[in-house]
Amino acid sequence: MFALTLLVGVAVATPCRAQSKEADGRPRPVAVWPSGPLDVVVTFDRPVDPGWMMGRIVRYADPKDRSPESAGQLRIVGVRPRDDGRTLLLATDPHPRQARYQLPIPRTHGVPDDGSSETTAYDLSGLEATWAEGDPPGSEPSWTGWWPVLNLSESRRLTAGSRPHQVGWDLMSRNGRLGWAGWVSLPAGKITVRIRSSMPVEEATLGDAQGAGTVPGADGFFLAEMLVESRGEPLFFTASVRTGSVGNSAQVVASYRLEGDPEDRPIGREQWKLPWAPMSSASPTLEAAPIAVPDLSGGDATRGREIFRGERGRCAYCHVFRGEGGHVGPDLTPIVSKGRAELYRSIAAPSAAIAADFTTYTVATRDGQVFAGVVHAEGAEAIRVTDTNAKATTVRRDAIQEIRPSATSIMPPGLAAAIGQSGVRDLLAYLTTPAPEASR
Repeated sequence: MFALTLLVGVAVATPCRAQSKEADGRPRPVAVWPSGPLDVVVTFDRPVDPGWMMGRIVRYADPKDRSPESAGQLRIVGVRPRDDGRTLLLATDPHPRQARYQLPIPRTHGVPDDGSSETTAYDLSGLEATWAEGDPPGSEPSWTGWWPVLNLSESRRLTAGSRPHQVGWDLMSRNGRLGWAGWVSLPAGKITVRIRSSMPVEEATLGDAQGAGTVPGADGFFLAEMLVESRGEPLFFTASVRTGSVGNSAQVVASYRLEGDPEDRPIGREQWKLPWAPMSSASPTLEAAPIAVPDLSGGDATRGREIFRGERGRCAYCHVFRGEGGHVGPDLTPIVSKGRAELYRSIAAPSAAIAADFTTYTVATRDGQVFAGVVHAEGAEAIRVTDTNAKATTVRRDAIQEIRPSATSIMPPGLAAAIGQSGVRDLLAYLTTPAPEASR
């Protein structure tokens, strides 16, 4: 069984709500959010067939980045029903980017995706929420879930009809601790962040700043304030309150004020990101300096093929080209139409533009092992991590403690220098020479 809990999530099903039942009687999604890097939860307004989603593809793209590297797809490799079939827990490939993900909702039960699916969008915004019973701090949470925003009434509205969330709302009438964690993006400058809560605030942190509000104000709300010097980069946020005192009438609101502003501004949904979400969807800047391109003319395609296949280049260990090679990295067959200068830059600075489907991850297991490489789902129970030597390791999902994306390509740096300038010319001659079949 794949390890799926209602952990952290994100994004609400905006296209169709539970109230919009059509005459055809088909189930409608109420909310959808990723419960972790490898999982997605979708709730419906009525029971659905678990096989409805199996084998389908989640496509994604960054609306702010039109480059081909920003788009990709995730496979749904496992489905587990909950709540009498109204909630489906989906095991997927990892979510590599802050992007807009399109979850297919089939029009017909049990039919492979033939283009007739509707889609429901989600992203990696929101906060991880946890609730633990009793007084001891650090207790294991008995409920974990997702809030779209740190505003209780707004989160209730956006998740109305979701059974997993209703369980969380009901727990707030019991004595316990409700906590949140996530990244928040704020403008640059001196900023005061305020958490107003009808429940006692036990702790609140934002970056290095801390605040707590133990005495209610004149309006009956507890207030936690944190003053930060923001550089415009995301800051990690945590907070917790004690539940049980006000029950279903509880309120929580988060706001901020820039120095000199006349009033507070609410922290909106687009400003919150899940704790495990990549903090940038743009290409890394580690190798952004201009690359001097040498003379690449000439070269011998036959010698280049030997470099591609042999130990000198080791390209075929990870890449397929015209049917030859491995499947760790992208298929290089289509690059025959690219210019030699562009291909040289890809070899000399492999981390400058990483295809989304081939993002490198660091995977830490509960028994202390650490693996790094390209990650793909290996069925519903495990993932496959392939490292720079094309060695694949299978890791059970329930053994994973943490999985984080990396800004570094699996392709090793320094390859151009190792091959040498004449070797690079031969390799590029091989990669840019049309196949004999194509010529004829």
